Amino acid sequence: MKPKRLTKAAIFLENQDLRARLDDVEEMLRAIGRGEADALVIENGAGPKVYTIEGDEAEANRFRSDMLAMVSDAIVAVDDNERIIYVNAAAERLYGFPASSALGRKLAEIRTSHWPSPEAREAAVAMFRDRGEWHGDHVHILNDGRIIDIESSSTKLRNGYGGLGGRLSVMRDVSARKKHETQVAISETRYRRLFESAHDGILILNPGTRKIVDANPFMTQMLGYSHAELVGRELFEIGLLKDESASQEMFQKLRATRAVRYDNLPLETRAGQHQDVEVVANLYDESGDPVIQCNIRDITERRRAEEHVKLLMAEVNHRAKNLLAVVQAFAHQTAKYGDPANFTEQLSDRIDGLAAGQDLLVRNHWMGVDVADLVEVQLAHFKDLIGTRVLIDGPPALTLNMAAAQGIGMALHELATNAAKYGALSNRVGRVHIAWRVTDAPKPTFSMSWQESGGPVVAPPTRKGFGQIVIGRMAEASVEGRAEMAFRPSGLSWDLSASVENTLVSTGSRVQMRTGNDAR
Repeated sequence: MKPKRLTKAAIFLENQDLRARLDDVEEMLRAIGRGEADALVIENGAGPKVYTIEGDEAEANRFRSDMLAMVSDAIVAVDDNERIIYVNAAAERLYGFPASSALGRKLAEIRTSHWPSPEAREAAVAMFRDRGEWHGDHVHILNDGRIIDIESSSTKLRNGYGGLGGRLSVMRDVSARKKHETQVAISETRYRRLFESAHDGILILNPGTRKIVDANPFMTQMLGYSHAELVGRELFEIGLLKDESASQEMFQKLRATRAVRYDNLPLETRAGQHQDVEVVANLYDESGDPVIQCNIRDITERRRAEEHVKLLMAEVNHRAKNLLAVVQAFAHQTAKYGDPANFTEQLSDRIDGLAAGQDLLVRNHWMGVDVADLVEVQLAHFKDLIGTRVLIDGPPALTLNMAAAQGIGMALHELATNAAKYGALSNRVGRVHIAWRVTDAPKPTFSMSWQESGGPVVAPPTRKGFGQIVIGRMAEASVEGRAEMAFRPSGLSWDLSASVENTLVSTGSRVQMRTGNDAR
């Protein structure tokens, strides 16, 4: 059945009637404010109802009406049909409706409530029904789309006949507070994540007692104490400071400067392990209470690295001086024994050989040079002949120390240069056989040999040049061993022998003895 349409005249009359009612409501509110009314009379289908705010004395009601109008919290009263019967000025501002527009309307027309869950709403309804009051937080969604967080307190109203007649709600907009609380919670979560996952030890201390109140997981791992064992202790009790006096001194500095830094403090763990740590302590104000945060970083490895760098710098300085001395000797001896016309070429050639050995040492972090690598780098000009006319025979993984690598490297370079000019590598058929080995008796000995064959007929030199000094005295001095040369007609031979102790890098275990017969 279609609803009956009203005529313009009927609509006009209905509007006039509604306006008259609103005028009556406004006049009633003004009367309440002036203390001229003690109760509210609401006409509905069941007849008139009289409502009063809890209390029997009219004077008390007038006083309460004045108070309700002045309070900063929003106050809304509804009847048992959820129609608005009272709003104060704060409620008008909160919901954006004047009292004249709100009175007599359903509360749901002004705003709707949003609860965290259906269970939360049911619990609130049950509490209000059983106790006659409810206090809590929920969300109001206004007609203009605004969403506000509300802290609400509702109590039951009684009408003039003593029956239940609706409720009175006092509401406060706590949106700003909720936003702040959310931001604080997010900040706390972020801080806690940083605190828990930091790879530095962090201690929180009470400045008054100097005792630890919190410690992050990395700190417990660093010291070997559980969290419960750390809390309640002072810094000197966990091995961070020397004694109680040192702890007191640190806290005095903190009170004066609010920040203290120790670049290197000794720390002893629960297991007795010593570490070097860097400590940065700051005094903060936390919600009006002072608190100290200590950040503790393990710098043991960094200190070791720094010491190692210092050692390396000293070693580099020492090696550089030695290298310059060798170059100086090269220059002097080449000028003394060599042909003046070829001085520059001979000196440059020898320096190149020395540099090749240095490159290997640097590549291996000055920890020595593998024998096979040294042979190959000094015979780099003949790499196409290795395996055919240049045969290399020796066990792998034998590492010469720095002095041996330098001396043997220069000797190999001189032998290779001599072979290319006058010996087995000066023609198309000559060969060179290079071998090394470690023997066990009577004591561990390293030996190396250079044997030429197939080259021009060899005759003993008529004079002693600098090359002979390099493969003789200089090679012997580098390993504290013995070098022997033989100028046989079939080819030059060179043999060097020295103790393993003076030649090879010590690995903390006995060098494996091999004779080696793999020719390369």
